[in-house]
Amino acid sequence: MSVLTTTQLTRLRAGGIAAFVCALCYVIGFVMILAVMPDINTDGDERLRAILTHSGLIQLWYLVIFVLFGLALLVLNRSLYQPAYLQSGHFQLLGALLGYMWAAYVFASGLIAVLTIQYLIMQPTEQIERIWPAIFAIQMGLGDGIEWVGGIWMVMVNASMQRYHMAPASLARFGVVVGIIGSLTVVPALSLAGLVFGLLQIVWFCWTGSLLVRGQITTSAVHFSAINGANTTR
Repeated sequence: MSVLTTTQLTRLRAGGIAAFVCALCYVIGFVMILAVMPDINTDGDERLRAILTHSGLIQLWYLVIFVLFGLALLVLNRSLYQPAYLQSGHFQLLGALLGYMWAAYVFASGLIAVLTIQYLIMQPTEQIERIWPAIFAIQMGLGDGIEWVGGIWMVMVNASMQRYHMAPASLARFGVVVGIIGSLTVVPALSLAGLVFGLLQIVWFCWTGSLLVRGQITTSAVHFSAINGANTTR
């Protein structure tokens, strides 16, 4: 096993902290939905009433669970993959691409949700009910409660860790199972899978974060540089 450089350790530890931030964002999201404001995801009318009553709180909630999560995910994704100028396996390249796509997706979704709420509450009372269906459709159409993009990323990143022996096999296998569950949310009848996916992702983020902070997850470049003649292009 090769020795990690200071730069590599810094990148891994930053990713570990980011993973814990991702887990915290999920916890805040669940607390809001299950304890503070359980009616927000009931239906359109209930959500509208919740937004009009607690607009500031809901905007802050969206900023945390989408925007902050997206930024933390960027850092985590960066720590799991070696720099582009180094030789990378196909699994790694595809996983990195999906990670950046998911981060951009949730970041944009969060900003759009916050801005549409701000637009809504600035309208005259008689206009709110007329424009609300369009705003509700935008929020739901962006994937509110659907985690299939993250599920696919989970499958790829954990398959990559398994393929290149970057982390304990138990973590990688657990992550693949979590990712498959998240991917099922694309089926409307299996929307409950989103709840299971979120809870299991908290475990995965904390597990991965603890390993990254201790420098116990390596990029394929670090791992395979200790193996003469290893080919990382597959």
